[in-house]
Amino acid sequence: MPQTRLTPSRTSVTPYWRRNLRLILLLLAIWAALTFIPSFFASRLSFDFIGWPFAFWMAAYGAPLAYLIIIAVYARVMNRADERADETGEPR
Repeated sequence: MPQTRLTPSRTSVTPYWRRNLRLILLLLAIWAALTFIPSFFASRLSFDFIGWPFAFWMAAYGAPLAYLIIIAVYARVMNRADERADETGEPR
């Protein structure tokens, strides 16, 4: 099949984007685990925590806090990767 602008070759993926995609997949897996594992085990988390059921506390406070941490980790890692790419002249 001839090469066109719409079908990039495998060699056109830079190490910068390979690292970026690996980071995204890792953080997406963490997000999925934080979302689905506690909801799967919610019936077993039936004890009270600070006056509320623990499953409610995890859904109302724990998950959004974990999502913010995931966003902060991604922003920090990508800022460092951008700085490293700028210093080395690596294409993005």
